[in-house]
Amino acid sequence: MEAIEQLGVVSTRSGILLVIDTGYLGLWSHDRQPLMPDGVLPNDALRAQANSAVDIQIIGSDAERAGRLLNISWHPLYLYDQPAKHPDLVAKFKAVKTTHNLDAEMRILSERIPHRRRLELALMQGVGAGEMQFDGVWASAVSGVPRGQELAVKGERLASDSWARVFVECRPGLQIVSSEYVGMVGVDYARLLISDPDVLGEWRHNESLDGRADYVFWGKDAAHLAAIFAATEMNGQYGWLDLPEGEAQRKARVLRDYQKTYELKVGDDYRPHSDHWRVMTPTRISTTESASVDLAGVEICNFMTTWGDGVFDVHRDLGRSGELVRLRIEFEDIP
Repeated sequence: MEAIEQLGVVSTRSGILLVIDTGYLGLWSHDRQPLMPDGVLPNDALRAQANSAVDIQIIGSDAERAGRLLNISWHPLYLYDQPAKHPDLVAKFKAVKTTHNLDAEMRILSERIPHRRRLELALMQGVGAGEMQFDGVWASAVSGVPRGQELAVKGERLASDSWARVFVECRPGLQIVSSEYVGMVGVDYARLLISDPDVLGEWRHNESLDGRADYVFWGKDAAHLAAIFAATEMNGQYGWLDLPEGEAQRKARVLRDYQKTYELKVGDDYRPHSDHWRVMTPTRISTTESASVDLAGVEICNFMTTWGDGVFDVHRDLGRSGELVRLRIEFEDIP
């Protein structure tokens, strides 16, 4: 096992920390009804279908048991982001009710539940820790975090150089006497963010904060493409930095059309100067592939998983009186 490394710091005003795939924050609705933003899905029909989804509450004297037996959602009383028409779900729920003779019903809510409220419901259900779902993705959170302090985010590597675990030291002077499984965090963008969820309402994922953007490309045919379009070489990648948004978008369109026409093997990335860009830029050059930045007055920490995509377990380590000592993300269990 390698030495422990510091990835950055986090702080919180709310006393809560959320572990979430940074790449999915473009879908985060915070205190608004969840709606799929324009440009995420391939066409308007799929976007309309996603935005017609409903949230369902399970009610009745046996509601919690029915939800657990149904085993669709971490929170037994809520089913999020379900199709507006859901005959298979209705049939499965009816079978659970009949088999176990339960007093429970499914009620479609008149409005979908905002993501920040879903998180609050999870914390209430899990007595200070829990898993939430949004658009089919999992994120996990814990409460009881010291407020107004910079807390170290540290990692421990395997011999392969991948992270074995990453953890937040909430009360480093206390002895850990027990640990509890919190939930899962799903990753499709190879990166995670640890943040106070209250400040995520200020997060601007794809919106440039200064009206400027970068356009970068790489791959087998990237050097050839760079020579044709006089792009700048940047440590094995090519492109242009700090352009006005319109100019960066125009270059992206032109180069994408060219590489498609000539079937060039090139990957590319249009990067508006958003909060996502603001945290990913130092992450990409850091030796720990991590960075902390200020968002709305608190420190948030972003890091690459080193495992790519996957589903990882979140735990909380507790002291003798039940206080939170560490928030811990396990990438591979070690005996």
